[in-house]
Amino acid sequence: MKPLETVRSEILRSVQRLDTETVPFNESLGRVLAQAVVSGEDVPHFANSAMDGFAVRGVDVREPGALLAVLGDVPAGQVSSVSVGDSQAIRIMTGAPMPDGADTVVRVEETTAEGDNVRIHTVVGEGTHVREAGGDVRAGQVVFEPGLRMGPVHVGVLATMGVVEPVVSRRPRVGVMSTGDELQPPATRDLAPGMIRDSNRPMLVGLLEDAGAEVIDYGRIGDDADELRAALGRAAVETEAIVTSGGVSMGDYDVTKLVLRDETEVDFIQIAMKPGKPLAFGHLGGTPFFGLPGNPVSVVVSFEQFVRPALLTMQGARAVLRPQMTVAAGERLVTDPAKIVFLRVRLEGDGAAVRATQAGGQASNVLSVAAVADAFAVVPRGVETIDAGEPVLIELFRSPETREHRYDV
Repeated sequence: MKPLETVRSEILRSVQRLDTETVPFNESLGRVLAQAVVSGEDVPHFANSAMDGFAVRGVDVREPGALLAVLGDVPAGQVSSVSVGDSQAIRIMTGAPMPDGADTVVRVEETTAEGDNVRIHTVVGEGTHVREAGGDVRAGQVVFEPGLRMGPVHVGVLATMGVVEPVVSRRPRVGVMSTGDELQPPATRDLAPGMIRDSNRPMLVGLLEDAGAEVIDYGRIGDDADELRAALGRAAVETEAIVTSGGVSMGDYDVTKLVLRDETEVDFIQIAMKPGKPLAFGHLGGTPFFGLPGNPVSVVVSFEQFVRPALLTMQGARAVLRPQMTVAAGERLVTDPAKIVFLRVRLEGDGAAVRATQAGGQASNVLSVAAVADAFAVVPRGVETIDAGEPVLIELFRSPETREHRYDV
């Protein structure tokens, strides 16, 4: 059996970087930047108020009780036509440009109107509640480096800078198919004996799209060598990566292995990991091919460890692996010391007291447990048990959500 890290390194070294394209900024979510984003202007590009209140000179509010003459108002989107002078103020709204002469904003809650004047009740330091020009981003600043995968907040930053056409890596076209005569459409109401619904393929479609891929679904392929050979041939021409599930183990009816056993560029690998021991990887006509196991949890683990990092590498992403952290085991964990083991766990507690507890049964067919888990507890080779309270490495594949609180409406 080969170590996981060795297999993954070999895969990542073998995939090719995709070319680039320009997209509208509001279509850049989930895309990987191929060029640095440099701001062409200060953000904000003018000094403005962070509060509703009064724009004043800091020198006039060094003592409490100052009485200032109010010259007028300046709402957001307008510019004051008058300057603030000695013992004067202008009523200002959040986001409005600072009037000439003013360098400080007093919150409205700290004032009282007295006719055409305003009484300042507190001492306010010079520059308080003023957003300086360039306080967020400076003109010429490299805001995002190449290799960043764009999230919603990144898209918002592009918008505020006026960067409307970022250069990103092209999305990989990935063909997906599931194999096996026993697989039936998910909508099947009454399953015949020995039949199961195909969960791997719809799950893989979602996993692939989440990794930035453009998915081409080749459907369910039966245990027919000619049918599978033809589907793989089409996918090798039409896509930039192929992902299948099932048929890569040691059985006599593992059709994927039967079809590809003479392909010199495809290896059938036994990996020292659980779940997900069998894996096929190589190239079909130059197209990367991933043959994943048939058990659904094995599909998830294998995808996370091999396929997702490869697709992100193809897109030029800097971060291709899920974040890891160490927490306390919430219970005694017993694993296979001959393999690296990925237990599906939930995270409980808060702050420094986070604990990892098994989410349920750990068999490789129990997909419902993977659905409610927050992370993998990654137990390295050579470790058979981790006692409750001892440190355990976890790999986050989703952010835990608060489960305990309910609010009456």
